[in-house]
Amino acid sequence: DIPQQTGWFYPASGKSQVTDALVNPSIIEKPNINDFMISQTWARMGEESRFNCCKILNCGLGLPPRDAIPGMQRLELRDTYRKSVLPRLREFDPDIIFISAGFDAHRKDTMNFGYVGMVEDDYEWVTEQIVKVANSCCNGRVVSVLEGGYKVHGGIVSPFARSVASHVRALVDGGRSRELYDPNDCSWESQFERHILEERERKRQQKQERQMKAMEMARRLYDDE
Repeated sequence: DIPQQTGWFYPASGKSQVTDALVNPSIIEKPNINDFMISQTWARMGEESRFNCCKILNCGLGLPPRDAIPGMQRLELRDTYRKSVLPRLREFDPDIIFISAGFDAHRKDTMNFGYVGMVEDDYEWVTEQIVKVANSCCNGRVVSVLEGGYKVHGGIVSPFARSVASHVRALVDGGRSRELYDPNDCSWESQFERHILEERERKRQQKQERQMKAMEMARRLYDDE
């Protein structure tokens, strides 16, 4: 069995923890004080900051099972955004969205260890969804700050550079299109992606079975000779 990882804050390092205040963002002005980290920030900002503090939504992903369909972890990550992050972000109705853009969950990044295995398309998709929310509630106002990403060498263009390019492209395209966030799109898109992934895996297994049969027939012919 895969050992349980503890004490990590990294993609696929643990399960999600969701508080009551995060399940219902409408109570954001009066959160349960026990749900959030108490820091000296409140002492500097005053007692009123207790009732308008920052909120952290922890959406952890468990380690993929050994028999998981290749690429399923990427789909699980997208579904986490569809079901947990994007609806709450939209309900929060921000005036501006700040993105801490890290790319070390890329499947070829030195720090990833194969936990999530994101590719450039995933970073572009996540960015597109965030921009759609921004278009819906804050006139497209998004500020993105570059964070992690450590595979800066390899091939003609590194995985880090490709990921950054995908992220920036989504920011620009989303700002031009002004497309709005629609939760209904998330639902059918998830079903479609899962169908494509399962169909791809079915064909892969069929191909593998044909190869095994061909090898077995070749072995028998060799034994008969």
